[in-house]
Amino acid sequence: MSQFDTLFDRKAGNARKWADQVLAEKFGLTPDAIPMDLADLDFPVAPPIHQAMMARAAVPDYSYTYIPEAFYTAVIAWNARRFGLKLEKDWIKLSYGTVPTLHYLVQAFTSPGEGVLINTPAYDPFAEAVQNNHRQLVTSPLVLKEGQYFFDYTDMATKMQRPDVKLFILCSPQNPSGRVWTAAELAKVAELCRQHHVLLVSDEIHRDIVYPGVKFTSIWQADPAIQSQSILCLSPNKAFNLGGLKTSYVVIPDAAIRARLSQQFSANSITSPNSFAVPALIAAYTDCDAWLDEMVAYVATNFDYLTKRLTAIPEMKVMPAESGFLAWIDTHRLFPDETSMKQFFTAADLSCVVGSYFVANGDGFVRLNIGMPRPLLKEAVDRILATYAKWPTMKKGTCKIARITE
Repeated sequence: MSQFDTLFDRKAGNARKWADQVLAEKFGLTPDAIPMDLADLDFPVAPPIHQAMMARAAVPDYSYTYIPEAFYTAVIAWNARRFGLKLEKDWIKLSYGTVPTLHYLVQAFTSPGEGVLINTPAYDPFAEAVQNNHRQLVTSPLVLKEGQYFFDYTDMATKMQRPDVKLFILCSPQNPSGRVWTAAELAKVAELCRQHHVLLVSDEIHRDIVYPGVKFTSIWQADPAIQSQSILCLSPNKAFNLGGLKTSYVVIPDAAIRARLSQQFSANSITSPNSFAVPALIAAYTDCDAWLDEMVAYVATNFDYLTKRLTAIPEMKVMPAESGFLAWIDTHRLFPDETSMKQFFTAADLSCVVGSYFVANGDGFVRLNIGMPRPLLKEAVDRILATYAKWPTMKKGTCKIARITE
């Protein structure tokens, strides 16, 4: 039995994903619901991280902090050991979570009215970082071919040629599909950014959860020349479930770009880190390699389990993934619209993220979080199959669906 098979009561820690009130108000679900929406893990934190937190909590001082040398040592060692990236201390800046950092980047490197390019479907906070700061969202749809996403380089080049487009935010690996871009694909993206003088921001926070046998390539490895015109967004939050600590960092080799972002951090009063954030990151990056490898292999097996069992529903097609704990499922042959899709998952007492959340080009898809103990995943899939068994008679009527309880 794997350590990740153990069921874990996340309601005890006030996890937003499992809050009865949130599930009722947002999704119309019961206290017995299984949440599969929010992108965090349903596993206990790695023991070395928990031990570090307990040791830090035992120190009766939660005042203003600073970034110790051990933080930089851990970050540099982790990136070298796990990804072959050689970082320098001066390049690294700690921030308060990747999503807020995207806002700071948009503020620092664009002006109101200027354009920021993203590929779609995309994690919606990418678009929010642009639109909430009164910039223009420019989208380039990914091409869906033979069940996999690809860049449309011609369209991207056309968008980057626009004089108002100053920034491109890349998601690598891709969310929501779990696609791991190849070195050749990333080299072409970097070439376009260099050719059209567009600053490249590469969000690589899902890189720690790349499945066994799949190679992750950082944008800097695909095209070393792009280092002087790019920023990496990195974080232990996804792989080690530290989202509540708001711990992330950016890596910027170019001194001028780094100085400009530092000015924006000052303007946003980004100062001392959370008292627990740095100890958690150091523990994750120093003592948790084996835990992470086992967790990633477990989640990859979860993905295979889900895919095989959902073959019982021919109208649902799980897109093959190479990373992450999020399954991107094409359901357009089953549901005539998103309202019908939501009713289906409400009937199953499961939360999900519907395709329209992902800015554009996500219609007909649903994203399910499978980063959970397999007994819980089995129960979730059982509910899907039980709901589907009654769905043919339900969908012929008015779509008023009774919750499946048996």
